[in-house]
Amino acid sequence: MSPKASPVDTDAPASATARPLTEAQAGLWYAQRLAPDNPAFNTAHALWIDGALDVAAFTRAANRAAAEAPALALRMRETGDGPVQWIDPGHAPTLELIDLSAEAVPEAVAREGMSRDRLTPVDPARDRLALQRLYVLGGDRYVWYLRVHHLATDGYGMALLTERACALYADASAFGSFAPLDGVLAEDAAYRASEKRATDAAYWRDTLAGMPAATGLGGGFAHAAFDCLRHVEALDAAFRERLARAAAALGQPWPDVLTALTAAYCRRFGGQGEAVVGVPFMGRLGSASARVPAMVMNVLPLRVPASPDAPIAEFVQTMVRALLRGRRHGRYRGEQLRRDLGLIGGQRRLHGPLINVQPFYRPVALAGTHASMEILATGPVDDITLGFRGDGVQALDLEIEANPDLYSAVDVAAHAARLRGFLVAAFELASRPDACLDDVPLATPAEAARTLFDFNATAHPLPDTTLTALIEASMATTPDAPALVFDGKVLTYRDLDTRSRALAQALRACGAGADTVVAVALPRSIELVVALVAVLRAGAAYLPMDLAHPIDRRARILRSAQPVALLALDDDGIDWPDAVPRLAPREWPRTAGDTALPAVAPQHAAYVIYTSGSTGAPKGVVVEHRAIVNRLEWMRSHYGIDASDRILQKTPATFDVSVWEFFLPLLAGATLVVAPPDAHRDPVAIARLVRECGITTLHFVPSMLAAFLAAPEARGLSLRRVFVSGEALDADLRDRFHASMKSELHNLYGPTEAAVDVSFWPAGAQDTSRPVPIGFPVWNTRLYVLDARMRALPPGVVGDLYLGGVQLARGYLGRDDLTAERFCDDPHRPGERIYRTGDLARWRDDGALEFLGRSDHQVKLRGLRIELGEIEAAMVGSGFASQAAVIVREDRAGDRRLVGYLQATGEFDAAALRASIAAQLPDYMVPAAFVALADWPVTANGKLDRDALPAPAFEVGPLAPPRTPTETALAALFAEALGIERVGADADFFALGGDSLLAVHLLLAIQQRFGRDPGLGALFASPTVAGLAAALDAGAGEDPDHGLAPVIALAQGEAQHAPVFVVHPAGGIAWCYRELARSLAPARSVYGLQSPALDLAEPLPGSIDALAAEYAGRVIALQPTGRVHLLGWSVGGILAQAMAVRLRALGREIGVLALLDAYPAEVWRAEPEPDPVAALRALLAIAGYDPDAYPELQSREAIVDFLRRGDSALGNLPGAVLDGVVRAVTDTNRLVRLHHHGYFDGALLHVRAGRDHADQPQLQSALWAPHAAQVDSIELPFLHAELTGRDATARIAPLLDVRLAMFDPM
Repeated sequence: MSPKASPVDTDAPASATARPLTEAQAGLWYAQRLAPDNPAFNTAHALWIDGALDVAAFTRAANRAAAEAPALALRMRETGDGPVQWIDPGHAPTLELIDLSAEAVPEAVAREGMSRDRLTPVDPARDRLALQRLYVLGGDRYVWYLRVHHLATDGYGMALLTERACALYADASAFGSFAPLDGVLAEDAAYRASEKRATDAAYWRDTLAGMPAATGLGGGFAHAAFDCLRHVEALDAAFRERLARAAAALGQPWPDVLTALTAAYCRRFGGQGEAVVGVPFMGRLGSASARVPAMVMNVLPLRVPASPDAPIAEFVQTMVRALLRGRRHGRYRGEQLRRDLGLIGGQRRLHGPLINVQPFYRPVALAGTHASMEILATGPVDDITLGFRGDGVQALDLEIEANPDLYSAVDVAAHAARLRGFLVAAFELASRPDACLDDVPLATPAEAARTLFDFNATAHPLPDTTLTALIEASMATTPDAPALVFDGKVLTYRDLDTRSRALAQALRACGAGADTVVAVALPRSIELVVALVAVLRAGAAYLPMDLAHPIDRRARILRSAQPVALLALDDDGIDWPDAVPRLAPREWPRTAGDTALPAVAPQHAAYVIYTSGSTGAPKGVVVEHRAIVNRLEWMRSHYGIDASDRILQKTPATFDVSVWEFFLPLLAGATLVVAPPDAHRDPVAIARLVRECGITTLHFVPSMLAAFLAAPEARGLSLRRVFVSGEALDADLRDRFHASMKSELHNLYGPTEAAVDVSFWPAGAQDTSRPVPIGFPVWNTRLYVLDARMRALPPGVVGDLYLGGVQLARGYLGRDDLTAERFCDDPHRPGERIYRTGDLARWRDDGALEFLGRSDHQVKLRGLRIELGEIEAAMVGSGFASQAAVIVREDRAGDRRLVGYLQATGEFDAAALRASIAAQLPDYMVPAAFVALADWPVTANGKLDRDALPAPAFEVGPLAPPRTPTETALAALFAEALGIERVGADADFFALGGDSLLAVHLLLAIQQRFGRDPGLGALFASPTVAGLAAALDAGAGEDPDHGLAPVIALAQGEAQHAPVFVVHPAGGIAWCYRELARSLAPARSVYGLQSPALDLAEPLPGSIDALAAEYAGRVIALQPTGRVHLLGWSVGGILAQAMAVRLRALGREIGVLALLDAYPAEVWRAEPEPDPVAALRALLAIAGYDPDAYPELQSREAIVDFLRRGDSALGNLPGAVLDGVVRAVTDTNRLVRLHHHGYFDGALLHVRAGRDHADQPQLQSALWAPHAAQVDSIELPFLHAELTGRDATARIAPLLDVRLAMFDPM
């Protein structure tokens, strides 16, 4: 068997005419060059032939067809002007004859040969682009194999080649030879130079404005794999007839009907929003390429609107019109569109699934034989292609090609069955004028049955008992065993029995009984546990109260719940309403009387927990004994909780996780260890409790788990099991957990309305799920993922999550209206109820559930459930706003912020508004920022467009008019550089959005206008119009200040706020902190410390400690007294830590010590020192670029030119100054490798670049643990080079504000 491709001479002969590649070819050329090992650009098919084939005649026909197609004889090479191509007639692929008739299984050998060839990459600059073979299988069986690189032809061209070869076999003199390739090339060149191209570009820009991000059906992103999963099935005559009738009823061509309805399927599968699919455009009609095998095909984006209520006819008509308009502008390349829209690189796509209807394929007729076509490869598949091949009359095949990195064979088969069913149902409705697309269910009947019933087969026998009875059974079984431990004190089950019985009797005297409520407002303590058990034994439901909540909120809850008693300290300093009888612990009886306690029934209320309410009032969830017993008994059984366990109770009682923390150990005969008040906020205290008390089981909200793992004390802990819930568990956090601790990890999910948790997932060390699922339903529980019509959705489709089963709450206390709204009849199980969670989820194929966020205005921050509507109501109720909206600026867990937007009723006072809200709501519900709006962004249907609400911004005050000619001129230059209409004399260049890039433009403009360059240093020191004008009038610019002084002022603030000293990274300059300095609120002075190595006349420092001592001296000179705040990025972090050690040795207090993605010196000791080129490449990172993204920049000239072209301030430094920067990089890196850290006896904040260090996963915040008394860690989703940029600063500045404020005077 001959090899796949023969290397050829790449020099064009003198007689050949080299032509540029067409636009269609150019995109493929560069794609193949970027992925030279990827064979996905090979297209191929096999024609299986049964019958008496005249091999000689077929050989002549195949060779002549190939000779008539010059594109198959193309050769290509790269030149200084780009890639070119020319035709080499001797390069046409002649048919190879391969006799396999002697093989035992010739068909298998042929398939292996075709597969090996097809999966071998072709180098277009070296290899032949096409190959054809005829395998002789024996017994009048043959297979003709044709493989062509996509650069030479597209699918339409492959069909032309097949038809032509068959025609020539039937009649060697058959007419219909192909048109010349020159016409295709000339047409492409003419289009590129035409006005039509500009018109087409404008059309697509307008059409795609506001286009949503394109996503596939698999929910992920991957590059085209080497091969794809293929599924082919023939659609029977009944399907084709239904399609024809539907097309006739709709008055549209059947290919367009098929495209439109398949697009509707893609939109439905992807969710309820607008979708974007890709549609191939052949571009042959009325073109020179009509009869030319060549690469002409284009892929156009098609927007699929979310119009579930639109009649099918209207929807199809809309889609067909969009297709027709797109085709009129279809020559404009999809690759160029991606560039126009900024969708190059990363995980950005122009479209999601590809819908490829190919009506030009007709059954192959090869004279005297029976021939069947098998498509082997059609080109790269990024996501999934839903294809239909055939004329729709004689034949039509459904062909699905999918990227195996995103889809499994099971996924593909499921899509085939589901799409076929969806289309047939849509065809049947096409003739009904009142029918709409949403009438068509997405799930097949089998899928609906599987997700509704098979996934929810959770029936389990449950004793008809109560939580009270289970706790009392433990008291009777192990009376002398320790029931609970708090602050060194131990209470046995006998003690708990006695004390809780006595208090229960007292509560009975106050009126406590079945379905009454007793409020409990106690800090974590032995008394709190006694109180909760006593309330249950009295037959009542306990209502936990948060002592930190505002009095108005507590009063509303007490008015709503109408408790018969309040258990609270009498000296807690809390202003409780007088209407509720209060029993303080010192008044509780210690011994029980003879009065019998009431019998408690499973249907009685066990507890009431109030959650945030969307109407502005909190709502009380009533949970019955039957529900919580199911939850606790499942957990005890499933996780093997027994008397040997010691379970830590640290969750506030107002959070429903506390329910199992309190009672699971008591019903299992285990020991309940109660954490001190506020310990749940202190990772160090938790780690100490775990070690000292032998904790086996505890719970975290994921954001708190992240903080816990960052504490050095947590490393190496060993527990039996750790549970997380309350927020989505990030996969990276799961992996970090297992790298830090030895324990099982379990992810739980559930709302307060369903007895704490309803699903579970073992997030063990071997789990690689991304995202981490919320898992499978617990005993006697149902989880539904339904569409807007309450129909089941198939696996992989996002829908609304509903819960059913024994754990559902009774409802909301005293709010039948809210109960009826959220608890409804189960449409799939008559007589049962379900609860609408407001969460979005989707099934995995294994029956596990993935949580995907909220569908309403409810959010969770740090595990606390927040109804945004309650905050909005408080804003309007304040009198400062007539309209309000609150959103969460979504970021990583633990670093999200509430932002309030309002239509102000008058003069807007943010501080007064914040105070008003804080008086009504808990602190975690007070927005971090407020934005007053005059105009509200709305969607096309008039609803508030929350995604378009602006980010919080500083308000600009009234303009101060320029007072001098210099100020007037500078004000105009400021406005021009900043792109704003006008500025005043007090305008601050950086506060108005200027950065070092815009500063370059401003300084060039100043130099042209005044003939002098004041330099970046002068602009940093005097960033206002008036300040810079004064400097210019005083003679600045004669000797420009390049901003390389030992200390530069980056921001000026008020004297009562201590300044921040920021330390240069490796390059020695501190300009990079300008954005951060200007973003701190309240404003405070920020000084940048810069390297002495920048001055070529200065000697190099001898060590990091020597530098730290010098920098400490600069700090003391600027700030003789008071706490010192330090911050450093990269190498600057190493220096900042050394400075902190030095300053402490001098007796100075350190406030904030913040390190931005810096790692200790010992990490770098074994690394080679950077050479001059490596040092220069470090400038890319300092300028905000990722050096790894520009491997070609390997010389000083290339790097400086790149920085200049990017308008970087670094690139515009004079040569001698740039030498100083390179010197600083080289020397600082040398010193780092020699440094040994001293111990800093305070807290260190480390910000880790979460999107970096894939090749160095050991770079973690915990590396600083040996060098500081405490390490607080925060991870942000940025690269190392991005941490001082605008986006990262928007995340880091608020974190610093909070920490800095802790050290400010009250």
